[in-house]
Amino acid sequence: MQIEFKAADGATLAGYWFDAQTTNAAHWQTKGTVLVNPGTATKTLFYRRFCEYLQANGYQVLLWNYRVFCESRQQPLQQSDYRFSDIGRLDIPAAIAEAKRRTPAGLPLFCVGHSAGGQQFGFADNVDQVQGLVAVASSAGYFANMPLGYRLKAHFFFKLFGPLSHRLTGYIAAGRFGFMEDLPTSLASEWHDWCKEPDLFFAPSYYGKTVAEGAYKAMPMPVHVIHASDDEIASAANVANFWRHIKGVKGISFQQYPATGSPNRKIGHFGYFHSANRFIWEDILQQLEQWRLGLDA
Repeated sequence: MQIEFKAADGATLAGYWFDAQTTNAAHWQTKGTVLVNPGTATKTLFYRRFCEYLQANGYQVLLWNYRVFCESRQQPLQQSDYRFSDIGRLDIPAAIAEAKRRTPAGLPLFCVGHSAGGQQFGFADNVDQVQGLVAVASSAGYFANMPLGYRLKAHFFFKLFGPLSHRLTGYIAAGRFGFMEDLPTSLASEWHDWCKEPDLFFAPSYYGKTVAEGAYKAMPMPVHVIHASDDEIASAANVANFWRHIKGVKGISFQQYPATGSPNRKIGHFGYFHSANRFIWEDILQQLEQWRLGLDA
């Protein structure tokens, strides 16, 4: 079911709601809600199969996207001054509030955040409404810690393609070339600046200055971070550089998946949500169940 909700500044955000399937005797009632935050410039329904898996296992799910992408895109990108950090500052708080509103009293709200969806989660001012975060491939994204081939592609995108596209169209027309969804230039500019820093937005020139400190120094919920050995962006070094700045009141755990463990012998930055890697979904579900049962203990 398609839904819409509002951010605090009045912007309309859109996504999909999945009611929990409770006909299975193993889960005869709704277990809780899972908010799925997408990666930057990723099609919303890329995550559909994963959401249906959670739905089939008794969770209701809110899948959505940021205001300049897919169903949430409301204006020409040439007119947008939306910054990359607005994902966490403006949009994620609205999604948390909407998911909380739809969660029956007494049931937990969890979040699965992919890439920026987990990375910027701590900027939201209402993270205390969430009982657990699974951060999938959320890392620093520092160019120098990417494999050489992918690093060259990233430099081409940000330094050549992006500026040329902006001059010709007024935005980053990435979709027609298959890079990702189209981007406003203001978002791409801040994203590029962050990725030049080993510590991303935790660099002294950004943290507490151009971006808020947020909840990163005292994340109030348990956090589970997963990444893959062949992730082009969330490399081991980038994961370490990002998470070393974050303190979890209830702990932060880590799991790396070897690419050789995948049936396709590949995971990369997006393969976590491919049906072939269902074993990762099973692990995420197991983590959610562990947290849920711990709340009842």
